[in-house]
Amino acid sequence: MKLSWEIHGAIALLVASGDFVTDGADSLRRTVSERFEQGARSVVLDLSNITIIDSAALESLLWLAEETARLGGALRLVSPQHSVREALRLTRLTERFECAESVELAARSMR
Repeated sequence: MKLSWEIHGAIALLVASGDFVTDGADSLRRTVSERFEQGARSVVLDLSNITIIDSAALESLLWLAEETARLGGALRLVSPQHSVREALRLTRLTERFECAESVELAARSMR
């Protein structure tokens, strides 16, 4: 998985692409932990280019939701593809995550 990021005040925008599997889950945790150390409290995670997600990635999303809540922030998932939405549905995690159709809408919902 490829990750790119930007910091906008207390919000970190992460754009992910490719297969979100074990290696990507570890990379996400490291990257987000670094952004938290830099002052980010909330995360907008653009999943529009993720094609595959596995259980390690789902676990990292749960970790991310818990960490942002612990820091007083929020997590928004942006445009998860059908395969990601289906994985969330099958694991009964759909209601644990707020989704938005665009990065702009996700960021606006945090203000």
